[in-house]
Amino acid sequence: MKKPPEIRDNTPTEEAEIQRQIASDPDTWGTPADAKAIRRGRPFGRTKEQVTVRIDRDVLAALQTPEPKGWQTRLNEALRAGLKL
Repeated sequence: MKKPPEIRDNTPTEEAEIQRQIASDPDTWGTPADAKAIRRGRPFGRTKEQVTVRIDRDVLAALQTPEPKGWQTRLNEALRAGLKL
């Protein structure tokens, strides 16, 4: 079995050179002060529970209109509104 490659941090000199090259690149621009990082994937914490539920086809079709992506979020919002949460 092969030994995994060793991953090491940059030395301060290497890091300074990398930062100098970034600063001199005309295609690089600064990050605005009010910029927020967009996190992808599942949210942190345990605020959600996975369940299995059977939904009528017409209800599912309505939730997936106009965009199939995000139908579970729309279902959650409709349930919250219906339950007055």
